[in-house]
This record gives sequence, C-alpha cells and structure tokens, in this order.
Amino acid sequence: MTGYNEICSLCQGNGYIKLRVNTENQIKQCWVCESKGEKHYTQAEVDDFIYKTYYKKGIKNKRRKYGNNRT
Repeated sequence: MTGYNEICSLCQGNGYIKLRVNTENQIKQCWVCESKGEKHYTQAEVDDFIYKTYYKKGIKNKRRKYGNNRT
C-alpha cells in the first residue's frame, strides 16, 4: 500500500500523552494516531490535501489580487 507517514503532532511519536486531571498526572494512549506514534496518509489523501491547500488557495489569492472580472 502506497502512502506517507507523519509523526503524530499530539504525542510526538511516543504513542501516549500526559494529562493533568484535577491535581493528578495521568498517562493516556494517544487517540490521534491510535498509539502508533505515526499518522498514515494514503496517496489520495495527500493529493486532496495538496489540491485544497495550494491549488484552491492560489485561485482565491489571484482573484483577490487581480480582481474577478468574470461574469
């Protein structure tokens, strides 16, 4: 299966996080990466992210910068 991995932004790759509940520290499993330490993205998810982030954003910026003269 083709895809990409990214270190989890919540647990920083540990698979667990430390929470402070009331006055007590607790260790919990990471719910973002499901305690794997990494988040896996398929090629379709990466392509969709690139399209939404760069392509659509670029079109909005050009229209705002140069004006939308289309009718």
